[in-house]
Amino acid sequence: MGDKSAFQALYTKYWDMVFNNAYKRLGNLNLSEDVVQEVFSQLWLRREQEQIRNLPAYLYIATRNQVYKLQRKEQIYIPITEIAEELRLQRESADAQILYKELLETYRQLIEHLPPQQREIFKLRYDENLETNEIAEQLKISPKTVRNQLGRALSRLKTAFTFLLILTIYMLLKVSGSLS
Repeated sequence: MGDKSAFQALYTKYWDMVFNNAYKRLGNLNLSEDVVQEVFSQLWLRREQEQIRNLPAYLYIATRNQVYKLQRKEQIYIPITEIAEELRLQRESADAQILYKELLETYRQLIEHLPPQQREIFKLRYDENLETNEIAEQLKISPKTVRNQLGRALSRLKTAFTFLLILTIYMLLKVSGSLS
């Protein structure tokens, strides 16, 4: 891939794919174009060092990594720890306290709606701080089953709770007057 005309052909062929991948993640034309430029620049710089067997997969991963790097640099994302801290600080207002209590209650309900075995394993792990082997021994199941069930529970909770958290933050911002 040391030939400039071959590189130009690859650039032309894969530009749309890389751009669409970046834009899907960023939702910003200019930033997406920056990502495309960086991905192809890095590909050109590493052309003699890298042996790429699947270029579309390589470009997909390079784009994803470049988007993450840009998000960290631009601080486009908000770490969950900052969101939790904002919720804690916002609890001073009556409206925020109500939202916070509703968030906690909904979280408890989400746990209660897990399938029985997942709920029991989740509670043993996070309420009683038992390790995987201790849970397996107590429930007379394999450690692998504990890990699988815990993974499924966390996946369900993460999906539901992420949506709930976004909605709560939106409501807090409305309450505080940050959103009109």
